[in-house]
Amino acid sequence: MRDDPPASLPGGTSRTVLMCPGQGAYLPGALRHLSEVPSVARVLRTVDARGAALGRTGPPVSRLLTDAAAPDPDHLVRTDPLGFDLATYAAVVACATVLLDLAAPPVHAVLGHSVGDLAALTVAGAITLEQGVRLLHVRDRLLREAALPAAGLLATDLSAGQAADLLRAEDLPQVRIAARNAPHQTVLAGPQEQLAAVTRTARALGRRATPLTSRTAYHHPLLTEVHHAFRRLLRAQRVTPPALPVHTATTAGPARTPAQLRTVAAAHLTEPLAFHRTLRAMRRAGFVTYLDSGPRALLSTLARAGLPGCTTAAPARTPVGVDRIRHRLAAALG
Repeated sequence: MRDDPPASLPGGTSRTVLMCPGQGAYLPGALRHLSEVPSVARVLRTVDARGAALGRTGPPVSRLLTDAAAPDPDHLVRTDPLGFDLATYAAVVACATVLLDLAAPPVHAVLGHSVGDLAALTVAGAITLEQGVRLLHVRDRLLREAALPAAGLLATDLSAGQAADLLRAEDLPQVRIAARNAPHQTVLAGPQEQLAAVTRTARALGRRATPLTSRTAYHHPLLTEVHHAFRRLLRAQRVTPPALPVHTATTAGPARTPAQLRTVAAAHLTEPLAFHRTLRAMRRAGFVTYLDSGPRALLSTLARAGLPGCTTAAPARTPVGVDRIRHRLAAALG
């Protein structure tokens, strides 16, 4: 089906969105060339100090993000899942602050993906960095107390329809579609043994099936009780009107009210993502430039696959310093 032509702002100016990835964004030493940038140093200092105040005893997030020899994602998520979450969040927020400072013309909105919604809320000013750290600590406690079965996420090169057909044919009712990321990138969530069965079948059909680094099956009903408890705690959180519109892959249109913004903060636990649908809607609304705020080109790759003809870039992909970010931004926005 043909996309509608993108609209523009008054005067013909096209919109730019800053995309905030989730847990796939962790990369050891990702900020080692940016650690002296004042905004980045402030993020690292605040995350470490707030984490220590909340009782964190693992390696400082600043070390995880400035030492290239820090634990790799698989090792870190097994040994220090909270550290993995905090490092992912801090990396995305820190990179986003640099991009927002350097981007000209300016960014018009933020878009979160999965737990990247917490980073998007922070970047937009709806919650503070200290709140984001506290929410991740609370979420970690809830996940540990839930005593969940072994479960995870699986990325495939199937369309959503093909994935649904495969799950029906294999009779795997506990495996759910967690994310419709691109026309041919669907992520599945469920118990490990059932994901293993999906992997065998998909590969036998010549399709790709890649386990993702994840402590559990996000975007799955398995986390319903955790979601309910997290939502109750979110009611007490102060939410500020965001300086930038906050979009998410779980709902249509931007989140505007405090209730909607709180919903965004918890959605990654149980709600499936429709990232491709969100991108198409944003294109129709005039967003033609999509900047990835992570140290990898995760969301820009998905946007490029789903939105031909639009501009996509990952200015903060490593290795990177300020000068290279400035050059990449100029190429994308100029």
